[in-house]
Amino acid sequence: MGADKRDAGWHNLTQWSHTRCAGVCDDNIGMCYCPPDTKYGRREAADPKLPPIQAGRPLSMCSPSADKDGKKVEWGVTPYEDIFGPGGWCNADQPKFTCPCRLDGLSGTLCDEPIEQTCVNQCSGHGDCNQGFCKCHKGWYGVDCGLRRKGVYLTDGDQVTSKPWMQGVITPAVAPEDPPMTPYRRRPYVYVYDMKSDFSTDLWQYRIEARHCVYRQFEARNQSRWSGYIGYMTEHVLHELFLTSEHRTLNPEEADYFYVPISLACMFEIYGWNAIPRWPAEVHGTRSYGAAMMQLEAMKWIAETFPYFKRNGGKDHIWYNPHDEGACYVWKDIWPGVMLSHWGRMDMPHASQTGYGADNYSLPVEHKDQPLNWLDQTSKAHPCFDPKKDLVIPAFKPPSAYRESPYMGSKVGQKRDTLASFVGDLRMEPGRDPGCAYSRCLRQRIYNMSIEGKWKETHNILYGDRHVLTKGIDYSKQLASSTFCFVLPGDGFSQRFEDAALHGCIPVIIMDQVQAIFESILDVASISIRIPEAEISKIPEILKAVPADKIAKMQEGISRTWQRFRYIKLKMIIEDARKVLAGHVSANDGSAPKNLGAAYSVSKQDDAFATIMQWLYSRIPDATGKPLAPTQAAVLPAASGGATGAAATA
Repeated sequence: MGADKRDAGWHNLTQWSHTRCAGVCDDNIGMCYCPPDTKYGRREAADPKLPPIQAGRPLSMCSPSADKDGKKVEWGVTPYEDIFGPGGWCNADQPKFTCPCRLDGLSGTLCDEPIEQTCVNQCSGHGDCNQGFCKCHKGWYGVDCGLRRKGVYLTDGDQVTSKPWMQGVITPAVAPEDPPMTPYRRRPYVYVYDMKSDFSTDLWQYRIEARHCVYRQFEARNQSRWSGYIGYMTEHVLHELFLTSEHRTLNPEEADYFYVPISLACMFEIYGWNAIPRWPAEVHGTRSYGAAMMQLEAMKWIAETFPYFKRNGGKDHIWYNPHDEGACYVWKDIWPGVMLSHWGRMDMPHASQTGYGADNYSLPVEHKDQPLNWLDQTSKAHPCFDPKKDLVIPAFKPPSAYRESPYMGSKVGQKRDTLASFVGDLRMEPGRDPGCAYSRCLRQRIYNMSIEGKWKETHNILYGDRHVLTKGIDYSKQLASSTFCFVLPGDGFSQRFEDAALHGCIPVIIMDQVQAIFESILDVASISIRIPEAEISKIPEILKAVPADKIAKMQEGISRTWQRFRYIKLKMIIEDARKVLAGHVSANDGSAPKNLGAAYSVSKQDDAFATIMQWLYSRIPDATGKPLAPTQAAVLPAASGGATGAAATA
C-alpha cells in the first residue's frame, strides 16, 4: 500500500479491538505488522507459500490515535508519529517509541531476537515448534511428537543435544513405542486423543500474547520461565502429564478411560481477541457458551471418528473444565463423563454467580441452527458438580509460588504469628462491581467487617486487597506465617485452598454448598475449618475458639497430605522445586533443614496427578463396567492422607 493510502478505511471503524491493524495483518495468527512502505515493514514473498522477504516489526496493540493529517482515529491510542514518523517504530533503527514484543518466538527491545517457541512438551525434542504446532521429524508422531515408529531410535532427530535449553522443559514419555513395551505401565490405562486441530493447536496459533495458553515460555537467550494466567495454566500441565504418564496406553481397546485434551482455557484467553473458530461461526456469545459449543463439536467429532464414546455413553471420557464456575455449562450429552474442574458447586437449580459478564453461563443465546434454548441443554439439565463421578482438583502452582513453605525448607513457618490472613482481589473500586456479584459479595462484606471491628489490631487477622497489602508483603511468607488462611470464592473458584495447604496453613472454607479440592475423596474436614456464609460476622470468635491441640492435629494432617495439592511430575516443575530446596539448604549453612522430610524425592511423591489417577482407578467399575481384581484394590485410609483408591501396578 502507498503511504498516501495507509490510513484508508481507518475512520470506518469506531470500536477498539486487540487485533485492529494499522499495517499488514497476518491472518494465520492474527498478528499486525508495520506496512511494507516503511523501513521495517512486512514484505511478503511473491509466492504465498514462502516465508516473507522481511518479517517486519510487529504492531502488537500499537494503533495510531490519529491519521497523518491529525484526524482522530477512534480505536487508536498511540500518536501517529510514534509509529510511522521518521523516528517512529516502523522507520527508525533506534525508535524513540517501542511497541511491546508479545509474539511467541521473538524477544528484545526491537522484537528482532529469535527465541524458542512454546509447544506441548516442546515436541519431545523430536519436532519443530511453530506457534503451538509440532511438525514431527521422520519416525515420530503425535501432538507432541512423543511417539516413535518401529525401528526408530530414541536419539533419531533428537534436539535436546543440539538445543541444550530444551533439557529443562522436556519430560520423557514412559511409553513412546507403538505399541508400548514397558514394565512400568500402571492402571488405570488412559488413552489420550490426538484431537482435531480445530479444538487444539489451531487455537494456539491465534495467540497474540506468548503467555496465553501455556504454563511456561522462553524469553531472552532461551531462558524458561513460568507463564500464563494462574487459573488457566493447569490445562497445559494436565495435557503433558497425561501424555508422559505411566498410565497412558496407545491401545484404545484396553483403555479404562479416554482423556479429551481440547484447549478450552486457551479459548477463554483469546476469545474476543481474534476471529477464532466458533460454532456456529457467526455467533459470538459468552465465553462459557463458546466453550460449551466447542466441547459439543469435539464430542461429535470423537463419536463420528472413533467407536469408544458410544461404547459406554461417554462415562469413561475425561473432560477438564477450566472455567471459573467449572462444569456448570457443560452440554448434557457430555455430562455423563468424568468432569475435572476446580469448582465443586452442588446446588440445583443453579445460575451463574460471576461478576464478569463474558463468563455468565446463564445468559440465553438463540440462533437459526439452535432453535432450543441452550440453557435447557446445559446448566438447567444438571448440577455443576456430581461427587459420585466428578472431582474437584487443584490448580497448578509452580514450586516457587510456595517457596517459603516449611515443607520446602523455609524457616518462616516455624513461627506463625498471624492468626488468620487473606490477601486478594476485593473489587471495591467505584464502578468495578456495582452489584457486588464477585465472590458472592463475601470478600467485600468480610473486609468491611474487618475494618469496622478492627480485626488486625484486636484479633491479629490480616485481611485486605492484594493491590494494597502486597506492597512490602511477600505473599508466600504471609501464608507461611499464618495459622489460618481464608478460602473464599472469586468469580467461581480461586486457588486459596492450594495456597493454604502448600504452606501448612489451615484452610478456612467459606462457600456454602461448594466442595473444596479432593473433599469427596480425602478427609478434608480433618485439616480445615468450614464456616457457613451466614456466620461470617463470628469469624474471630470461631477461630479463637479452636483449641491448640486441635490446631496441632490439623497441622499434622496437612503435613501428611500437602503433596497431594501440588503437581510435580513434569521436568520444569521438578527443576524448580529442586532450585527452591537448594536455596534453603544454602541459607542453612549447607545442611538440609530438619523439616524437609521427604521433600527431596520430589519426583516420587503422590502428587495431585497421582491422586487423580488413584481416584480414577477406584471408579473403573462404575465408569467402565470392568471388574477390579482384589489384589489391585489397594485402598489407602483417607485419614492418613491417602485417596479412596490406589493405582496398582498391572
